[in-house]
Amino acid sequence: MTNLARLAAATLLALTLSSCSSSGQPAASSGAGGGAGEEGINIVASTPIWAHIAQEVADTVASDTPVTVTSVITNPDVDPHHFEPTAADVARANDADIAVVGGGGYDAWLYQAMSNQDAIISALPLVDHGGLRNPDAGNAAQSRVEVIDGNEHVWYDIDAITLVAKDVASAINALDPDAGASAETVVAKTTSVRDRLAALPARTYAQTEPIADYLLAPAPWTDKTPEKYRAVTLSEGEPAAADLARFLQAVQARDFDLLIYNPQTQTDLTQRIHDAAEAAGMPIVEIGETPVGGENFFDYYEQVLGALEKAASQAGADPASQAGADPAGQAASADSARKPGA
Repeated sequence: MTNLARLAAATLLALTLSSCSSSGQPAASSGAGGGAGEEGINIVASTPIWAHIAQEVADTVASDTPVTVTSVITNPDVDPHHFEPTAADVARANDADIAVVGGGGYDAWLYQAMSNQDAIISALPLVDHGGLRNPDAGNAAQSRVEVIDGNEHVWYDIDAITLVAKDVASAINALDPDAGASAETVVAKTTSVRDRLAALPARTYAQTEPIADYLLAPAPWTDKTPEKYRAVTLSEGEPAAADLARFLQAVQARDFDLLIYNPQTQTDLTQRIHDAAEAAGMPIVEIGETPVGGENFFDYYEQVLGALEKAASQAGADPASQAGADPAGQAASADSARKPGA
């Protein structure tokens, strides 16, 4: 069965499940704009990260209305790029008062199957199977989050996190005018993150997958991932042998200071790059798609920042890593250096 057929089947079954309770009676309706029900406000997120961001806002609610936040994906070993929701997952999202997603193609598996589209809050524009939904009108996210090279790891974008948190607060307050929900705690944390990133010393780096584009945008760092390798990984493709060889040569030549490695999308190819960097004594910073072991995203963010600060210090202490410019004749010499977001 194709992914499209699975999605259609899940949607049909989910609509059936959401229209009836286990006793066969119609279920109590919910949805954005309908007001908080007796059971409170139900928020469903596509991934733990968006759930953690929504929870930060939910924790500020001052009224007696209970707010429940859950994530469809709970297993940190699951790659959200290729996740397929069950009918129960879709039914749970359709029952939500608020659904929080990244948008784009990253978690389209959830929001494209939802009947209650008005409940959706997204960081990136929503897409239909053929591309952006309502491309002429766009949606709110389209004009306020700058997309880097089509990269959908937008939950590491400080501005996107802040905007989604504010949207969640507004949605909660619309459902319960007495809630007093606020994004202030999220704003305080993202402001601190931005300040720490901006204070990092200038460094160069490469990525086995473009996980850190948004994260490092405020930092004075330059991305020197070989261009062809980067382009293929952005499109979820498999780099060619020549692309891998180019990357390995750049590692051996110390054409950049440190390596950004995503352990949750590990392949034999990325492991070879990791091992080469390790053998060369190059600092390696592991940045995953989602926190592991149920860890809070903001706590994980703190760990990542600490790892970046440590790696920057290690790279600065190693004269061999200060290659900066590509040596003539090295494989990466034809690849232009990039600032994240450039």
